[in-house]
Amino acid sequence: MPARLPAPLPRGLLATIAQGPGLLLCLDYDGTLAEITADPAAARPYKGIRQELRRLASSHNNKVSVAIVTGRKLAEVKRLLGIKSTLSFSGIHGLEHDEPGAKPRFTPEALACASELAAVRSWLARNVPDDRGFRIEDKQVALGLHFRLADAKEAAALSERLARFVAGETPRLKLVRLKMLAEVMPRAASKAREVVALKKRAPKSYVTAYFGDDTTDEDAFAALAKNDIGVLVGAERESLAKYRVDGPAAVLRELRSLSSLELRPH
Repeated sequence: MPARLPAPLPRGLLATIAQGPGLLLCLDYDGTLAEITADPAAARPYKGIRQELRRLASSHNNKVSVAIVTGRKLAEVKRLLGIKSTLSFSGIHGLEHDEPGAKPRFTPEALACASELAAVRSWLARNVPDDRGFRIEDKQVALGLHFRLADAKEAAALSERLARFVAGETPRLKLVRLKMLAEVMPRAASKAREVVALKKRAPKSYVTAYFGDDTTDEDAFAALAKNDIGVLVGAERESLAKYRVDGPAAVLRELRSLSSLELRPH
C-alpha cells in the first residue's frame, strides 16, 4: 500500500475490536507514549499513560495484549515506564528481546556486527565535538548521534559525513535518520520483523494495532496485515499507517477506553 495521508482514528474502534476478535496493541515509546524532549533521558511517559498501561497489564481479561516496541534499550524504557515484566518488550528496533523469566538479550545478527559498530564508535569519538550541542548514545548494538541542541547546519553536515562513513566502511550497518537523531544500527534491525513475531505469538483471531511516530515505525506499518491497524502519532504527513492521532494525549485516551473496558465485569 502506498504512503498517503492517514485518516483520523475513529473513536471506539480499538474497544470494539477488543470486545470482538481481540487486540494486540503495539506501542512505540518516544513521540507515542512520551513527548519528544531535548534530553531523551528525561522523556517521561505522558501523564496518565503509566497508570493505564498498568491497569491493562494487570487485567485478567485476555482480549488485549500490549507490547512496547521501541528504539530504546529495554532497561531504559522499563525504568521510564516503571513497568518491568507484565508487558511484552522489544528494544533497539528489534535487536533486543525480553522473554518472561529471562534477562534481555541481543539478537545474534546484532552481536555479529560488533567490529563494525566499534569502527563507528571510534569515528564518533574523533569527529563529534564536545561543546556544540551533540550527544552520542551508545546502545552497544546501535549508536545514536543526537543533535536537537546543535546548530541545524552543523548537524546536517556532520550527519552526512557519518552517513558516508557508514556506507563506505561498514557494509553490515545502516544509518537511519530519525527525529533530531541519526542512528547507526545493523541492517538486520527491523520493527517489522518484531511485529511479525509478536503476531505469531498472539491468538490467530487478534487484530494488531501499531502506534508509532517515526521512520522506523513505517517498517512496522508495512508489516501489518490487511485487517490490522497502523496509527501514525503526531502531525499530519504521508505514511503507510491507515489512521492518525495527534500525539501522546490522544494515545492516552485510547488506553483509557481499553482499560475501562477491561475493568468492566464479564
